Amino acid sequence: MASEQVNSPVFKARLGTITQTNHWLETGGEVIAYEPYVREMRVWADLFNDVEIFTPITTSPKKGSLCTYERANVSFRFARYDTRIFSWGFLVRFFQLPVVFFQMAAFIWRHDFLLIRSPGHFSFMAHILVVLFRKKSITKFAGYFGYFNGERIPSILERYFIRNFLGKRNLVLVYGKSFKPNFISYFPLLLSKHEIQQLEMLNKDRATRDIFRFYSLGRLTTVKGFDLAISGLGELYKVQPELAWHYHLIGDGPEQEKLKMLAQSLGIGDRITFEGRQPYFTAMQMIKCADAVLMPGVMEGWPKVVVEAWIAGTVPVCANAGLLPQVINNERNGYLFNPDPKSMASVCQQVFQLGTEERKEIVNRGRALALELSSDSFKRGIQDLCNQRLAIK
Repeated sequence: MASEQVNSPVFKARLGTITQTNHWLETGGEVIAYEPYVREMRVWADLFNDVEIFTPITTSPKKGSLCTYERANVSFRFARYDTRIFSWGFLVRFFQLPVVFFQMAAFIWRHDFLLIRSPGHFSFMAHILVVLFRKKSITKFAGYFGYFNGERIPSILERYFIRNFLGKRNLVLVYGKSFKPNFISYFPLLLSKHEIQQLEMLNKDRATRDIFRFYSLGRLTTVKGFDLAISGLGELYKVQPELAWHYHLIGDGPEQEKLKMLAQSLGIGDRITFEGRQPYFTAMQMIKCADAVLMPGVMEGWPKVVVEAWIAGTVPVCANAGLLPQVINNERNGYLFNPDPKSMASVCQQVFQLGTEERKEIVNRGRALALELSSDSFKRGIQDLCNQRLAIK
């Protein structure tokens, strides 16, 4: 698809972006990356006259939902940093990082304003450099801003540096409540109002009403918590085997076989369909057929699938973790369960009992919030921060 500039830029400043997100260079010269990341970067590209992205060029196999930027004012400065997982990979990266540091220093020096995508090795180095060079920056911290089990030392050090060394010219966007003047509470980019309208126009085929349908959407990796979802449904089957339900899991990934084995061990293998990865609107059509959308992850901040559930007319049922407790008002616009199988099974029993009007009220409250958290709102918020807090021209 040809590149395009959608809007006249608001700011003439040159925006330099530091990210460790995987980028692949296609044979024809096009650059592709993870679709949710690209969607957000298009917003920044609409606001700034020139956007250059400092990122590793990825040599590992392509994975996930990928797309192009579709913006003529986006360019790239590729760094050599091996993202492959192999025995001596850490040693290779250890020797590559000093070179990357000096390349990054030159990149940051020539830009007026920096967007730092955090956490990661690249962002840690970028934070040190923006302080040394006294550059204005916005850090987008994607995830829970706090310690978690298994967190690595570089991540802990980066968070310490962000908390203690970044000043008023360095804003930090964090999920949830802010706790310092330069920390800004925000919600990540979700759906545009146009996309919401597109999703609402999809058919809502629920002809088969003799069975309750759970759906989940996401890459089948350990951080997504789908093992918890299957274990919770196993507990539900154990306490109420007479309930008629089926679970559809949309996505693929390295944990698929383990999840299938778990389902078989719990006696619910025939109640779960692994749908594989689907095109976006095909997946959304599936979500429209759901009675409830399960979001069991405890290491994520704000998954977009919750908004997609509301727009699809479906009740989200989520783990009580991350940013979700601040967004879902339990039993009013969705349901929260403690991240254990028994709690999830208990909450699912509640959702089973919902009447048509109760379900409609829950979804309508969620839809109203989804409109408030649209990408249009995200764009206005970023523009206001750049104008008012950083005096970007």
